[in-house]
Amino acid sequence: MHTTLSIIMLACCAVGIWSPMREGPVRNLSQWGPMALMLVAMADSTMGPGILPDVVWGLLLLLSSPLPLVLLPKNRRNGMEIHRSMSIVAMFAILVTTLPTAPSSSVHQAHSHSGLGGANPVLALVLAAAVIAYSIVVSTQTVRPNGRAHRRHASASLEALSSAGALGAMIVMAV
Repeated sequence: MHTTLSIIMLACCAVGIWSPMREGPVRNLSQWGPMALMLVAMADSTMGPGILPDVVWGLLLLLSSPLPLVLLPKNRRNGMEIHRSMSIVAMFAILVTTLPTAPSSSVHQAHSHSGLGGANPVLALVLAAAVIAYSIVVSTQTVRPNGRAHRRHASASLEALSSAGALGAMIVMAV
């Protein structure tokens, strides 16, 4: 089950990177770059060899979370920047609150999620649930009355739903 949820989480995150990247890989680096970092962090901490400890990945995610907001000029913003930053913060919160607790005699912690071993896991899950709800709201705001999304906003809707999927998979893995 853990492997299946990890694959779903990573696939959803990869789909979320596609939307800002297709608008220009260099032009939108501040939008897809932090999300790509999030994808690498999730892959390393759930399925990878554990190149960096989860706490280091968490710090990198926390430091990169404001980048979608502050590095994009105001005339190019479309509202998804807030969603991207909130998604990164929610992923950070789940990552650091699900760190396995190591016994005091242990020198090295494992890099797998062991289920709510960190501090304030309930707050992290509530934050993730709030971002999932916000993602659903963002995705439905792009739908026209006839039920079809405007072509320009369809990728933003897909990006928001992919974030909800990745967070949902992380919540199920954490519980």
